[in-house]
Amino acid sequence: MQSEQVQQVQPRIIAVPESREGIAFENTPLNDTGTMGIVMLVFFLMAVIFRRGYKYVSDFSHHMFSVRKRQNAFEDHTMNETLMMVVMLVNTCIMVGIMLHIGINYYYPEFEMSKNVFKSVGYLSLLMGVYLSLQLLMYRVLGYVFSTDAEDTRLWIDGFNASQSMLGLLLFPIVFIGMLIPGSISFMPKVAVLMYVCARLVFVSKGFRIFFNNISSCVYFILYLCTVEIVPVFMIYKGAIYLSGTIV
Repeated sequence: MQSEQVQQVQPRIIAVPESREGIAFENTPLNDTGTMGIVMLVFFLMAVIFRRGYKYVSDFSHHMFSVRKRQNAFEDHTMNETLMMVVMLVNTCIMVGIMLHIGINYYYPEFEMSKNVFKSVGYLSLLMGVYLSLQLLMYRVLGYVFSTDAEDTRLWIDGFNASQSMLGLLLFPIVFIGMLIPGSISFMPKVAVLMYVCARLVFVSKGFRIFFNNISSCVYFILYLCTVEIVPVFMIYKGAIYLSGTIV
């Protein structure tokens, strides 16, 4: 009788199934709450302002390519169009910041940028914002120095703002493809660079048509390309890598 009770209270042995090693979770801009929150906020602002500032978007081709001077003094941006332009330029800075994060994180994995995606994207976007602001200031100074007609400078500045606003819209699908399809990360930064070059070529060609008056202008134009369009790009690239490797 006692032996039967002992057999009844013996614990059962449960076999534990063999487990597999877990896959480490990599934080990306797509699943970072702060980064996606800023992106959605910017697109929400564009959607709200678009109702009154749609003329700025509809006039993209005019601002990017036309060198026709305005016929009256009232042909200028309204407040809503200016707000639309500012929000779209902010969107460009964010898209470039995200793409820089993706590219640098891919080519320099030792920086471990995925530990703080929001901080990384924030610093890189701010870097792009400073870059565009300084270039805008430089274009105003160059227009004041090399042109006696303020209308030429206005046309040039309009071309810059429109081309960079368009760049942000073109980068939007490129950035999200890079985040959604990991296999595309190896070449999506190159596509983004190509988009940037195309936007700059449109802007540079407009400046050439505005300011090129004689053969001697070629020298100034070459100097402008080197000092304002080419050299700063490499400086921004080095600055982005420095931020990613140290501050971020």
